[in-house]
Amino acid sequence: MGRDRIRDVQEREYPLRAWGIFLNAASYGLLPRRAVIAANEITARRGEARGFQDRELGQILSRCRSAAAQLVGADEEEIVLAPNTSYGVNLAAHCAAATGPGVVLLSEGEFPANVFPWLALERAGFRVERVPTDSEGCPDEGRLMERIGTGDVRVLALSATQFSTGYTADLAAFGMACRERETLFAVDAIQALGVIPMDVRELGIDILATGGQKWLCAPWGSGFAYVSRELHDRFDPPSPSWLAFGSSLEYTGLLDYRYEFLPDGRKFELATLGIQDCAALAASIELLLEVKVSEVRRHVLALHAPILDWAEGADGVEVVTPLDPPKRAGIIALRIPDPIDVGRALQAEGVVCVVREGLLRLSPHFYNTLEEIEQVVEVLEGLVSG
Repeated sequence: MGRDRIRDVQEREYPLRAWGIFLNAASYGLLPRRAVIAANEITARRGEARGFQDRELGQILSRCRSAAAQLVGADEEEIVLAPNTSYGVNLAAHCAAATGPGVVLLSEGEFPANVFPWLALERAGFRVERVPTDSEGCPDEGRLMERIGTGDVRVLALSATQFSTGYTADLAAFGMACRERETLFAVDAIQALGVIPMDVRELGIDILATGGQKWLCAPWGSGFAYVSRELHDRFDPPSPSWLAFGSSLEYTGLLDYRYEFLPDGRKFELATLGIQDCAALAASIELLLEVKVSEVRRHVLALHAPILDWAEGADGVEVVTPLDPPKRAGIIALRIPDPIDVGRALQAEGVVCVVREGLLRLSPHFYNTLEEIEQVVEVLEGLVSG
């Protein structure tokens, strides 16, 4: 049933497949038709004289928050619409800064978006510790857990899935460890959300940040953060926007200047969000909810199988991504001879993929088919063995 649903989505939402094989969702996902239509309709209407009603624009944003909340198991009031992952990570760092100096724990190998905002806290007296990775370049869970257990870690900032290796963390275990030690748990979810199911409450996440352009298949410049309701009263936004205040909602008392924040996640949002991008993000998330992320995950893991089977028997090829399914999301990272040359050759054959940190990174999504993956494996056999 799930396979039939995905096949239907492929035919209905991704009809233009003639150019090549796109295996680069870890950089940006393909937009479904409904997202393109949603964004284009609003953009086209900007050229019409009838305009938009304020309430109408608010409903678009509310729809986007609602879809994001369903995706991560939160309430709409806990969703903060944002232009990218960096905003959510910086928001988490701002909240941490308000608690006073302490230790911020990271793993080596994190994407820069989840490093620089924390390094900036060193000027405020924080100490940022980066735990070395294991021999494969993946986060060392044992050493991270051991460090959390000492009790002096103020924040654990961790990517749900690492951008280069595809390692996927046991978020539930880290969340439990953080709760026991009253450590703020901040998660960069951009390489996981949309391809693996996530429930922020079950996982014990305090703040989650994501952009929409990768596995959520939404426009560049779209995204959101989840901020646990328990944190709303403890922290104010780093850059208060005029729309973060209750007096601005109805446009009837704008000159009252009442410094009273809205009682929910909207207090943390930037003003004048990209309405067309939020509409497209909502459409894309709603599609994933219809398909069910659990079915997306099942489909993507099935797409991994031919690649892993080939790599196992190929000379000079090593799978860096953990083979254990719970440790994988959508990325398969391969250590191969001459990865740059192989990557260019794949591009020349119409296979869209990238090389990251010296590894060939293949990242299929629910719009890819098993037939496409088998074609890619055939090309890889010729390139690597030839």
